This record gives sequence, structure tokens and C-alpha cells, in this order.
Amino acid sequence: MWKELRAIVCVVAGVASASTASAQESADCSPKVTRQNLVGCAIRASLSIRSEQKTTESLEGRRTAAGLILPSNPVLALWGGHRSGSATEPSTLNWSASLAQEIEIAGQRASRLRAADAALLAQEKRVLLTKRESAVLAWSAFFEVLAAREQQRLAERLLATSERMSVSARARAEKGVGAALDADLADAATLRLLQVKLTADRSVATSAAHLRFVLGQEPSVGTTEVEGDLVPLAGIPDAMPASLSERPEVQVADAERRAMLERADALRRSRVPNPTVWVIAQNDGYSERVFGLGLSIPIPLPAPVGRTYAGEIAEADALSQRAQLDRTRVERELRLAIADAYATYTSHKKAVEAMTPARMRRAEDSLLDLQTEIEAGRLGVREALVAQQTLIELLQTSITERRALCLASVDLAHALGLP
Repeated sequence: MWKELRAIVCVVAGVASASTASAQESADCSPKVTRQNLVGCAIRASLSIRSEQKTTESLEGRRTAAGLILPSNPVLALWGGHRSGSATEPSTLNWSASLAQEIEIAGQRASRLRAADAALLAQEKRVLLTKRESAVLAWSAFFEVLAAREQQRLAERLLATSERMSVSARARAEKGVGAALDADLADAATLRLLQVKLTADRSVATSAAHLRFVLGQEPSVGTTEVEGDLVPLAGIPDAMPASLSERPEVQVADAERRAMLERADALRRSRVPNPTVWVIAQNDGYSERVFGLGLSIPIPLPAPVGRTYAGEIAEADALSQRAQLDRTRVERELRLAIADAYATYTSHKKAVEAMTPARMRRAEDSLLDLQTEIEAGRLGVREALVAQQTLIELLQTSITERRALCLASVDLAHALGLP
């Protein structure tokens, strides 16, 4: 009994401490979103977490109901009557009073408490899972904003460079030293980059709106000031994965299985009839006082005539077996998620390492030099446009790969069960 009480106290204290820690973590929320306050702000704003916490409160109420000592309230019965007298017998006031109390003798209360404790533990792990999912959404939205802004800045620089190249090509065509087709091709390249710029602007707006939504703000109103670099979470590849038995996804299934087993046990114990003890006091027809004790026991009848809880027990047993299967399925899915996350992270990491900052700087410098090469006559417009497209794709791919690496680090941290 004391072990059960200590267990539930630990569960409730864990939920309370987790809520307190989250509140403290998110206390430094400010208009500027950084790596330090991102997750805390998202957790505090998450309605899903609040919903799960309310479910925890409801299960605490269920446990309170399961821990009642008496299965039912005492029953007090009173009766009174007047007996008319005759020539030989006087009138008499008859009355009686009885007090009855049902008692559980098969340990049903302990089984109900164990079932409630297991359900409460499962819900605590669901709260933790919801917090982790909120953190994943927050990190993903954060990196999406950073990537979109880098794409926007790159598109602005590319558009400015292409416009200067287009002006140079048009000037050469007007002087007769270049073909009009070259000028038209340069204009077409500028329009294409303008579309890229508009797409980047849209990505910035939509990603910022999504981040505001995750942080509990109005998506369509205001601006979001994001501070940070497009670099992945630190220390992910070297982190040790959590044991599958310690993962909250697995612990939820374990706790649900225990809850169903304890529910079935409580129903089996309920088959034992609960005796009712009663005391009685009365005044009979001859004005004699009578006091007595009594014991009544229900007579169990087999189904389908009587209630044996056979259907409820079969349901609880089947649900416990389902929870065991869910545990096996969750373990398989976790192993697959870890393998996929590792492969994805490794692939994007190699791609990012190949696109070194020095190479990207040289590529951007080469873009700026194209106009000079055209004006000096060392490079034709058509060759410059081909070179421009190749360099643009390289610069865009660099941002795309860094974005993918950041998102892959989030997925890998989630798959490994890291905090």
C-alpha cells in the first residue's frame, strides 16, 4: 500500500516539476526568437500540452475515486407506526432503525489504485511526448525561417547582379557590338531571378507565420525577429541513443498494459460478493426494545442470469494484449526511425562539408565578375548566362543542403530520444 502511495506521489511530483521547469524555461520569452528561448516559448504556448495536462488532472480525479475506502455510503433506514389499542391491550408506538454498510473483502480497492496509477503514469509520458513534438515543430519552423531569409538575401544579390548584366548586354546590342538576342536572353534570365526573388519573399512570409503560430502568436499580424545561424543542433552524431525501454513511447504502452491488467484483476476480485453488515434497534408491538446485528451476502449467479463481469474482463485482457503488441510495434518503428535519421543526417552532412564556405565565396565572386568579363569582351553574354545559371544553382543548393542538415539534426535528436 505504501509503495503504491509513494509511486503516485512521484508521478504527480514529476508532472508538477516538469510543468514548473517548462514555465521557468519559457519565462525569458521576448520578441526576439533565439535558440535559447525557442523551445520554452513553444512549450508554454502549446495548447496540445495544456490539453494533455488537463487529461492528467482528470486521471488524478479518477485515482481519488478509486482510492475510496468504502465501496458505498452507509444506509440508514427508519420505520415507525402506531398500533391501535383495544379493551385489553393499550396503544403502542412501534419503530425501528437500522444502519447497514457494504464492505469489500477481496482487495478490489488496491487493484483499482494500481490501475489508476498505471494510467496516470502513461499520461505523464504522453505529456512528455507532446512536449517533445512541440519542440520538434519549433526547431523545424525556426530553421525554415533562417533558410528562407538566406534564400531571400541570395535572391536579392542575384537579381541585382543579373540586372547589371542585362543592362550591359542591352548597351552592347545598342552599340552594335553585341546581338539583340543576347540582350533578350539576359532580360529573360533577370525575369527568372525576379520570380526566384518573389518565391523567396513568399517563403519568408509563410515560414515566419508558421513560427508565430507555433509560438502561440497571431500568424497574420506582426513581424518575427529571429536571431541565429543556419547550423544544425550541436553534438547530435556523438550522442548516445536512449534505451528503448526508457523511451516514453515504449513506457506509454507498458503503463497502458499494466493498467488493463490491473483493471481485469479488479473486475475478477469484484466477483467476490461484498458482505453488508448492519445493526438494528426497534420497539416491537409489546413495547419491548430489541437490538441486533446482521450480515447479508449477495448470491452470485452465473451469466447470463447474473453479473460476473465476464465481458469486461475479456475486454481488459484483450486491451492489455493490444498494448503489448503496440509496444513491439513502437520499438520497431523507433529502430527504423533511428536508421532513417542517421542515413539522412550523414548524407546531408557530407553534402554540406563538400560545399565549403571558401567555395561558396568564390562562386559568388565569380557571379560579380561576369559583368566585368562581358564589358571587357572576354566572355560572351550567352556563355556568361550559362555560367551564371551554374553558379546560381550551386549557391541555392548550398542553402538547401544546410537547411536539410538542420532539419535532419532535429529529426535525429527526436529519433534518438534526446532531451
